[in-house]
Amino acid sequence: MNVSGAKEFAVGIALRAGNILMKDFRSLAPDQIRFKDKRELVTKTDIRVNQFIISKIKQAYPDHGILSEEEGLVEDNKKSGYMWVVDPLDGTTNFVMRHTFFTTTLALLKDGEPIMGVIYAPYTRELFVAEKGKGARRNEMKMNVSNENKLDKSFLCFAYSHEKKSLQRAVSAYQHFEFKARSMRHFGSSSLELAFVASGRVDGMIITPPVRIWDVAAGMLMVQESGGKVSDFHGNNKRIAFNGLVVSNGKVHNQILKVIKQKRI
Repeated sequence: MNVSGAKEFAVGIALRAGNILMKDFRSLAPDQIRFKDKRELVTKTDIRVNQFIISKIKQAYPDHGILSEEEGLVEDNKKSGYMWVVDPLDGTTNFVMRHTFFTTTLALLKDGEPIMGVIYAPYTRELFVAEKGKGARRNEMKMNVSNENKLDKSFLCFAYSHEKKSLQRAVSAYQHFEFKARSMRHFGSSSLELAFVASGRVDGMIITPPVRIWDVAAGMLMVQESGGKVSDFHGNNKRIAFNGLVVSNGKVHNQILKVIKQKRI
C-alpha cells in the first residue's frame, strides 16, 4: 500500500469536493435542507459530495473499507485492514448559515489507526494534510503546535455531539475552562478546530463523548504529527471515541485533564 499515493489521491478528491461545496454555498435553497433529527441538519450538498467521494474511493481502492457520516459503513475492510473515513461536509449548520467554518475531511485508517488525513476548508482555501511518520502541512508549509505551557494563558475550543448528555458536559467544560484558560470557543467544525490545534492557532481542544470518528480521525493524526498530544478524558490514547477526546500542544495537556477530573466533566 502506497500511503503517499493515497494522500495525493485524497488531496485531489478533497479539492474537487471543495469546489462543489463552494458552488452550493452561494446558492443553497431552503428546500435542499432538512433535519436528520431535532438538532442536526443535512443538505443535498452533504449527500452529493458524499456520493462523489465514495464513488472515487471505490474505483481507486476497491478492497478498502469505507465509513462515512452520511451512509455509515459502506464497505467492510476485513481483508485489507484499510478503512477510509469520510465526512463530506463537517460544519453543516455553519454552511447553511453562510458561515465560513466548514470542511471536507478524509482519513485512511490501517487496523483502526489513522495513517493519513486531509482536511480542506474551501472558503479560505486552506489544505491541511498529514501522513503518519512524515509530519503535517498547511498549504505545503510545515505545521507545529503552539508553545504555550500555561493553561491560564491558553486559547481553547470545544465540541460535542447532538446528544443531550454530550451538550451538557460541553456546557460544563465551557463553564470551567472559560475561567481557567485565557478563553474558550466553539467554532462548529471539529475537523477544522483540530487543524487549528495542529497549526498552533489553538492550544487545546475538548470534545465530549460520544466522539464521531469521521470528525476527528484526520485531525487527531495532524495534531500528533505536528508535535501535539491526543488522549481521552482519562489520559488514555486508546478507545478515544468512548471516553471523550482531548487534543493539545502537549504542554498544557495534563493541566486540561486535571480540570476535567477535578470538575468531573
